[in-house]
Amino acid sequence: MKVLLISDARVETGRGPVTRLAHVLPELSHRADVSLVVLGEPDPLCAQVFAAAGVTVHLAAFELDGWRVRGLPDLVAAIEAAVRREQPDLVVLYREIWDLMHALPPVLARLGTPFLVMPHSVPFLDALPRPSRSFTRDLLHRILTERRGHALRYLLTHAHQAPLLRTLPRVVINETVEHYLDGYFPTAPTVRAIPGYAIDLPAIDAARSPERVYDLAFMAKLTEGKGLFDALAALRRLRRDRPDARMLVIGSFEQPRVERRFHRTVERYGLRGAVDLTGWLTGPAKYRALSSAKVFCYPSRSADTFSLCLLEALACGLPAVCYDVPFARAVYGTTTAVRALPYGDSAALAKAADELLNELTLPQKQASAREFAARYCSWGVVAEAEITAYRDFLAMATRTSQNIAKG
Repeated sequence: MKVLLISDARVETGRGPVTRLAHVLPELSHRADVSLVVLGEPDPLCAQVFAAAGVTVHLAAFELDGWRVRGLPDLVAAIEAAVRREQPDLVVLYREIWDLMHALPPVLARLGTPFLVMPHSVPFLDALPRPSRSFTRDLLHRILTERRGHALRYLLTHAHQAPLLRTLPRVVINETVEHYLDGYFPTAPTVRAIPGYAIDLPAIDAARSPERVYDLAFMAKLTEGKGLFDALAALRRLRRDRPDARMLVIGSFEQPRVERRFHRTVERYGLRGAVDLTGWLTGPAKYRALSSAKVFCYPSRSADTFSLCLLEALACGLPAVCYDVPFARAVYGTTTAVRALPYGDSAALAKAADELLNELTLPQKQASAREFAARYCSWGVVAEAEITAYRDFLAMATRTSQNIAKG
């Protein structure tokens, strides 16, 4: 089977989806003939992975203006040229870039090439904390509450294209996305590639810090939606009972205004000296930093459907507190190592963190965290699920074509 994947390839900006690609690609390349259209220049890590896997890479100029793809016609033409050259059995858009989700289906239909999208969140909505079963209702709510100008403009000018999601084939890689999309668009052709994620437990164990010096850790893209400011509020409340409590913040800022607000908030909350900011970390440095803390504080407000950051924290032996949002229930609802608290309640986060920090029970929760993370210990299993999903989709597409021909 020949598969052409379309993805960006910079971990710091692409985060979870690109991290996933970098880990699963070597395993995929053992199971199928894989080629790539890489959107923009790959970072050194991804470039090294692509070279080691021996996959053919087609570079395509790529630039986003907010959510809008600049130079979309040229990008679509570059992708079409790669498809004509590779002649794949299947093309997979490896994340939900809406302009490409809308532009590619007619092009690939003319070429007779099946097309799948791998959504990591819900187009136009991200992942609402309390979704209804009505996409229209939730989209209207998103439009009325969206504060970012570029996002609001995009929603208003592109929302009429959303009915495409009723028919666009998709491969779901986690239970949260499956829940959202089955509720919103139950008629779209769907295949499952679950488990969709894994972690490298031996690498994590080799890099673990010998001492846990921080009470809390927070790791993510440093934005309001990931719960950065909720975590600071939780730390402030925790320090009422634990005056020496400290938090390690791992990640990078996307916008200078958020960074400025972060430092102002640290000062306003009286947290100078209680918060250490590492910046963006990868590999052993990331695992060493994570494992220097006792509890993971991850009050994500939107966009998360799985959270590889949370899984990595559990693998480092950190039980976690987060808000009661869909991914916490769908993915992590079976482990006592993750406490899901009322949405927006930073006081509840602090109280739960304080309980987890109890020296008598913390070792048990740390063991539970590791036990849960061990379920996701093989990228080979992830790759096998993905390849099986692709085969299932191609078989489904063949049956559909045969039925149309008979009819």
